[in-house]
Amino acid sequence: MAVRRSATRGLFVVLSGAAGCQVLGGIPDELSLGAGGGGTGAAPAMCVRDEIPAPPMVAGGSGEGEFVVALRTIDMEKGLNDALPGLNLDGLCSCTEDKRGCGSVDPSDDKGYCDDDSGHDAASYALFGALAYILNVESMSSFLRGLVESGQWSVLVRVRGYSGGSDDDQVEVGWYGSLGLSASPAWQGADAWSIRQEFLAPIPMDPYAPQFVDGAAYVTGGKLVARLPQAPLVISDGALASMQAALSNLVLVARIDRTAGGLYQLREGRIGAKLPVSALFPTLASFRDTKGNPLCTDATLYPATRQITCRAADVLLTDATDKDTPCEALSFGMNFEADAAMLGPVMPSPPSSGGCPVETDPITDACSNL
Repeated sequence: MAVRRSATRGLFVVLSGAAGCQVLGGIPDELSLGAGGGGTGAAPAMCVRDEIPAPPMVAGGSGEGEFVVALRTIDMEKGLNDALPGLNLDGLCSCTEDKRGCGSVDPSDDKGYCDDDSGHDAASYALFGALAYILNVESMSSFLRGLVESGQWSVLVRVRGYSGGSDDDQVEVGWYGSLGLSASPAWQGADAWSIRQEFLAPIPMDPYAPQFVDGAAYVTGGKLVARLPQAPLVISDGALASMQAALSNLVLVARIDRTAGGLYQLREGRIGAKLPVSALFPTLASFRDTKGNPLCTDATLYPATRQITCRAADVLLTDATDKDTPCEALSFGMNFEADAAMLGPVMPSPPSSGGCPVETDPITDACSNL
């Protein structure tokens, strides 16, 4: 049996036609998401719950400072000792001290999905691991880092109203998708990344007014904390490959740093968000590989991708938990670092290449069809 393993210990995917293997929807049962640390293996023996920093006790620290950064390093896979990226979204330590926070959307799946030993929720590594396999890349993280360093894609974050201190009780944080640069970034603060038009709000006084924004973000102990109800993740290589994920309930935590030259940076960044179950198949329908090909329901790897993605749903859309309520979303986790940048020309998003025929379009599929 031919099995390919990601160098970052990500998701295993096996061709559903492989001979001599007992497969479940294209994925061997022992390699699918199940009980254990970070989704596979043995559950961590102890969990120290990671918590999102609370707002500062001081008030009135707001200022007029502003800076823009572009995501440069990205990590979406499991790390050392099965550590997951992202944040603890539901306050639980699933599989150690707590049971699952919601019920599986797949009645045949009784294994569930486990947090790491900090309670981090990042079932998204299953979805992006499958898509990385289809893209024939080592990992989705390495693929995205390559796009960033070549100037083809990034996500930009703008911080406004910052006092410059270690505590600020109110700043504004905007989230922008980019269509890239005309050349590779120099990372000296002058790279003017293009901005997707749909990420801007029609506010005449601010040509870069963000459509996706937290006007009540804050800085505490030198860490920026922002919460965005909606924050689309639109990925494109500027040519053929693309994908859109309608993230919601996004939380961003990162340490604010400055270079010797005074440029702002974000370090030790973590993003936790939720991808609603209702958005899973639109995400798959938006996917195009590096040749511009869509992922249709009659593709060899589609059943495996569909099953492991649905089984990875692990949280409710609200902050509540209820093991008897079917999970409503797949948790998204990303670690990142971001360097100084500029908001550049506003550009309309290019039309997507041709998708699947209606009868094989993933957008008509649902996890309830498992």
